[in-house]
Amino acid sequence: MVLPANAGANPVGDPGFESGLSGWSCSGTTSAATGTVHSGTYALKATPSAGDTAQCTQSVPVSPNTTYTLTAWVNGSYVYVGASGASIWTPSTGGTFQQLTTSFTTSSATTSVTVFVHGWYGQPTYYADDFVLTAGTTAPPTSTPPATSTPPPTSAPASPSPTKSPSPTKSPSPSPTGGTGPGASLAACPFWSTVTPPARVVGPSHNSTSQGPLISLSGRLPAPSTVTGALSGSSVTITFNRVTGAAAYRVWRNSQSVGWVDDWGQATLSVTDTAPCRNAHYTVAALRSDGSDASTGALSQPYVLADSGAVQPYAIPAGTQFEYEITSYNDLGQTASGINTALGICAVDTRYIPWGTRFRVDGYGYCYAADIGTWIQGQIVDVWLPGAEADRWGVQKRTITIQ
Repeated sequence: MVLPANAGANPVGDPGFESGLSGWSCSGTTSAATGTVHSGTYALKATPSAGDTAQCTQSVPVSPNTTYTLTAWVNGSYVYVGASGASIWTPSTGGTFQQLTTSFTTSSATTSVTVFVHGWYGQPTYYADDFVLTAGTTAPPTSTPPATSTPPPTSAPASPSPTKSPSPTKSPSPSPTGGTGPGASLAACPFWSTVTPPARVVGPSHNSTSQGPLISLSGRLPAPSTVTGALSGSSVTITFNRVTGAAAYRVWRNSQSVGWVDDWGQATLSVTDTAPCRNAHYTVAALRSDGSDASTGALSQPYVLADSGAVQPYAIPAGTQFEYEITSYNDLGQTASGINTALGICAVDTRYIPWGTRFRVDGYGYCYAADIGTWIQGQIVDVWLPGAEADRWGVQKRTITIQ
């Protein structure tokens, strides 16, 4: 039975969008439109973009310690409906309206919840209509468990795994504590941009059609060897060996260019970083002058400015696993490192994963860390996918494994 949009017990205001978007807060391209409706005259019409899910939200009063059921009718692809942390989605409604239903129980301190509906990045227009929130049983008061508690498993795995993968660990922090030496007095490395990325809702896990290959560095100059350096005062001087065939060299600190050195046969090749930060990651590459993609040489192994003040080799141990947010992009051309974008070239926050690191992303394939992005801040990796595949990937929580 379909409950009418004006059900008396329904606390959702303007549940069928008959009064425009009254009571709703929406982002992106949204409107109350006629033509494609479940009931009445109007329904929400929303068109996601590459950077916005066209979300509408509404704060709704509820009673504490009560179980609620939320239903809504939607029409479109990758449409999400939810409230109070409970949500449900559909990959496609097949061109007709489909009812989505989810339930949740309020805590003893809850007096309101946020009801929401949204689509997915880059997906077609969706429609939503007839939201109904109904109260069910009243739960006995319970104390809220501490945020650090972990609920016990509710069921056994569907099928046993022949081998157990390493448990994901916490990603290395760009804000270390403890340690002694001149490097320990430096400020933590900031992110290179002041842009605050928008909150992006994690969607369902699904593998990409195109899989990232192991990037070949064949045809590129090798990275300079014997990279050394030391903190002196407020600067770090990095020296390295000459590479046969190189016309110049670049040095980056956490993906930001520190210096460019032309090779004219000088006795020493060096670059000075005048703005070092604690535990900075340095990358060095040799360059040819032919202007091709391969003119940027292989990115060196990472080097870190240790608290002792020495620049020394660094690597995240092979086999280490992290749980990361994985986004995607499809831009063509040069990356920040100078290597062209391609399947298997990935953008990272180099404070966490240094350039030149190889890792595998569950559902995508292999990555060679060689790019950055203003929204790639913290425990996020941006994988490259061609064309519309990047939009279809969306935002996922996935395990990455260092190679």
